[in-house]
Formats: sequence, structure tokens, C-alpha cells
Amino acid sequence: MERRLGKAEVAGSNPARGSICKGCVTVVLATAIGIRFKDGVVLAADRRVSYSTFVLSKSAKKVFLFNNKVGISTAGLPGDFQELIDVARFNMTMYELDHEREASPTNVAKLLSLLLYQGRFKGIYYAELIVGGLEDDVPKILVLDPAGGLMEEKFAAVGTGAQIATGILERRYREDLSSDDALNLAEMAMREAISRDALSGDGIDLLLISGSGPKTLYIPLKTA
Repeated sequence: MERRLGKAEVAGSNPARGSICKGCVTVVLATAIGIRFKDGVVLAADRRVSYSTFVLSKSAKKVFLFNNKVGISTAGLPGDFQELIDVARFNMTMYELDHEREASPTNVAKLLSLLLYQGRFKGIYYAELIVGGLEDDVPKILVLDPAGGLMEEKFAAVGTGAQIATGILERRYREDLSSDDALNLAEMAMREAISRDALSGDGIDLLLISGSGPKTLYIPLKTA
């Protein structure tokens, strides 16, 4: 008999994952941002992974190209956001095969929202995500919190450096940004966050998605 997934069940997800000690992690680590400009979106994140005062990694990948029109930037525990990305990739691949079309930013964001919501009472994911891309050629930035809340924004920042990055974005964002302007603004906001947030650092990954296709950039930062 064919078995269909229910509303609160996603293929490959593990809603019974164990709870993490709530006192062990109090913040969503690192910095990730997303910016919508007139022809597309820019996503960015740093590469540092820290636990308390210890830097575990200086080369963690936190920006992911989902398909030619959708990308995700993340902040939090690598094990959590990597699982979320893997499960979402599997389910969206099935969706694309069934519907014979690429998944949109809204498709991906709603699936991730469901995955995050499943963990509210059975083991929360310590991750915040920004989904960005083109939907019918319209740029979209969608922000997800660890409880599965989903919001559409013109720009967004998540993680421990979010307050600093948001200050830069608030002052300098414009609706008519070009792709170069958006990339420069993303770099500026990330640099400011990294300069003040000890849990962010060690380079900036940038992903630009527009009608011309995706483009990735890496900006190395000197480590003190």
C-alpha cells in the first residue's frame, strides 16, 4: 500500500531526535545575512564555528546553493543546519521530479519551517536560516527562526552578529540596489559583524542569484 506523508511528517526527518540541554547553547552562533535587490538576492555567512571560547573550525560552509534559483545562508550548530539542508534537498528533489519544475524559495522555506517546527517539543534545532532566490523572476528573502517561524523581508540578518549587521543594512539598504551594490553592502555588513562578534569570522562566503544564474564569491579575512 502506498504511504503518503502527513502534514507533520517529512521524508528523512527525525522528529524523535533527542533534546539538547537548554543551558548548553544559549545563542545561535555566527552571522548570516540576506539582501533582496532589484534583479535578485545576495546571501552571505562567515566560516567560523565556535563553542564558548574555543574556535572549532575556520572553514565551515554555511551558504548553500539549493538549485539555480534558490540558496540558503545559515547560522547555528553545523550538525543541525547540515541535517536540515540534507533533508530539505532530498524532499525537494522528490518534489522536482514529481512536478517537473524547480523548487521555488517559498517551497524550500515552507519545508524548512515544517522541519524546524517538528523540533519544538522533541529536540529543537539550533539553527536560523535565510532562504533567498527567484520566484517567477521575483526576488524573495525568507527568514526562519529555530521554532519554524517564517517571515518575508527585504533584508535580514541572523546569528550572534545579527544586531551589528542589521544596523548597517538598515542605514544603507535601498530598493534599487544593483547586484554590485548588494554584494558590497553584504560584504560591509558581514565585515562589521565579524569585527565586533567573537563568534563570527575567518572569511565570508557570498552567493548571488539573479536572472543570469548563480554566482559564488569567497572573501578571505586575516585572522588575528
